[in-house]
Amino acid sequence: MAKTNKDKTVSIRLSELMLEALDARAFLEDKDRTQVIREAIKKYLDLPEESVEDKLQVLEKKQNSLNQIIDRLHNQLKNESKRTDSIEIRVEELREIMSVFIEKSK
Repeated sequence: MAKTNKDKTVSIRLSELMLEALDARAFLEDKDRTQVIREAIKKYLDLPEESVEDKLQVLEKKQNSLNQIIDRLHNQLKNESKRTDSIEIRVEELREIMSVFIEKSK
C-alpha cells in the first residue's frame, strides 16, 4: 500500500518469537516487515486487496532496484573485460619476447 498523508504510524510490541517469525516471512517473500504486517491485517480484517496503483508502485521500486544491480554488474563486467584484454596483450608480448630469445639461443 502506498503511503499517503492519511496513513498513521502505530507502535506495537512483539515477542521475540513473533518478531523472528515476522522477519522470516519478510525474508522469504522479499518484503519488509511493514508490508507483511499490512497484508496480515488486511487478510484478518477481510479488507480489499491493494489497488493496482499500489502494486505498480511496488513493482517500480523493485524494477529500479534490479536496474541498479544490472548497472553494477555491467560495470564489473566491463572492468573484468579490460583486465582480460590487458592480460592477453601482455601474454602476447611475452610470447614474442620468448620467440626472440629462443631464436637467439639457437
